[in-house]
Amino acid sequence: MTTVTARRPATRTRRGWAGTGLLVVLLLVTANAVYGGVGLVVDGLGMPAEWLDRLPVDTWTWPGVALLVTVALPQLGTAWLVWRCDRRAPVAGMLAGAALVLWIAVQLALLQRYFFLQPVIAGLGVVEVLLAWAWWRRERGAHSPV
Repeated sequence: MTTVTARRPATRTRRGWAGTGLLVVLLLVTANAVYGGVGLVVDGLGMPAEWLDRLPVDTWTWPGVALLVTVALPQLGTAWLVWRCDRRAPVAGMLAGAALVLWIAVQLALLQRYFFLQPVIAGLGVVEVLLAWAWWRRERGAHSPV
């Protein structure tokens, strides 16, 4: 006699505590990146123009666009994958978190200016990596043969 067991589709995964936490952090970072990116494009958020001296631009518009494209969009795309419980979401979360840390490192290297939010945002990137890794490990363990 053959027993049929119900299984989730291979393209989906369960979010659990790590995936839910990852979703919250991704949405928080997305909201901050959209606010910052739009603010930079509109009026520079009051940032001094001399901070741009090391960049090949003379307005905060392009850094704002860069923030939207390289931070907000990947964070939002990853949040979408997490929301859908896509099986690729944990790996996307690790990549999005690592990219966020890299963004801050590049920002510090180029601008050579310190702002109190930089370590906060880098820390959120590390949190994203750790939450995504915990989710990935749990899912791997759940699907490993006994």
